[in-house]
Amino acid sequence: MKGEAATRSLGALKIVHVSDFFFGLKSNAPCQFRVGGKISNGLVRLGHHVINVPYKDVARAGSFLGSRPLGRRALERALVDFVVDAAPDVLLLGHGYMVTPEALLAIKRRCPGLKMAQWNVDALYVPENAHNLRQRHQVVDATFTSTAPTCARAVLQAPFGGTVGWLPNPVDLSVERGRAWRDWQSHDPAQAHVFYGCGNASRPKRLIAGQWWNMDDFTRYLESKVRALLPNTVPVRFAYAGLRGKPYGTGAGYAAQLGRAAMGLNISGRPDWPLYSSDRLAHLAGHGQFVLVERQTGLERFFTAEEMGFFSTLDGLASLVAANVLDETGWRRRAQAGFERYSQLFNERRVAHALLARLYGLDGPASENDQAEMDWWDMPRS
Repeated sequence: MKGEAATRSLGALKIVHVSDFFFGLKSNAPCQFRVGGKISNGLVRLGHHVINVPYKDVARAGSFLGSRPLGRRALERALVDFVVDAAPDVLLLGHGYMVTPEALLAIKRRCPGLKMAQWNVDALYVPENAHNLRQRHQVVDATFTSTAPTCARAVLQAPFGGTVGWLPNPVDLSVERGRAWRDWQSHDPAQAHVFYGCGNASRPKRLIAGQWWNMDDFTRYLESKVRALLPNTVPVRFAYAGLRGKPYGTGAGYAAQLGRAAMGLNISGRPDWPLYSSDRLAHLAGHGQFVLVERQTGLERFFTAEEMGFFSTLDGLASLVAANVLDETGWRRRAQAGFERYSQLFNERRVAHALLARLYGLDGPASENDQAEMDWWDMPRS
């Protein structure tokens, strides 16, 4: 694995990871797939001692009323005391918006030599997300986002300093366990040709091929376009989570949906922020679906048309869906190839290695420009 020997040279690090993990007191979230849990898995598999701190639950526990906002000060006191007592090598913040820059500075003063990094997979075009990340970037040693580094650096207002790196949405094959390319059954009415899931269909609207859409309206439009391209004798089934009256996807039910769809539609808020995607991308690719994504995202840098389906127009997307409905052997081959390529490039160990390599200035990607970053992440196909 490229560069992994460099982080092994650090020895076994003690890492306090403040994030959301595979369990949370808030039940209506797909927490079994959280990025924080995958990154911790990757760090452990690289040989490090990782202490997970579920900060939202700590805040709730520290409030008399079980309120997360009211427990913020209790969270910060507990975190400062714990980090001082544990004396870790690294403090890693995954989102962690409730931990103020002042609390991080207090930790730094009491723990000289401690490395600090933050990672974030939220959209940076949302002003609140950008503000929160920017505040902490002034304190931590490195910031990693799922948006291309040059774009992220501009948002963070860090043109002259501070490490900024790309964080691909990691896949962990002990977490993403479905294999749609292998197990999908065309005769089973419970199994769909196309799956799409989101948190809210209308807020915010999504930019798709240059148009803003409510996703309820968009999916109806796409269904009609696809059906118009297929013979009446050819069925096509769509499955949804979080829209069209279907519940938000959580738990084992969400995992089952992911494993029962041939194609996965990866539409985040907008495609014009290079490399950005929600972590849905890893859910779809990791469960072996043939992923459909807008070309403008820039993911063609890593995947061919035989590994991921790219479109630039709505007509192109409809044609892509229809062609793969008619070519079951072909979509299975492409889905498997995409699954293997995504797992090769963006598995949990490689993402964890990149975080530490950049943080310690070792053999990691250099983000002076996006091309250098993407060159590091790229690999010959195995």
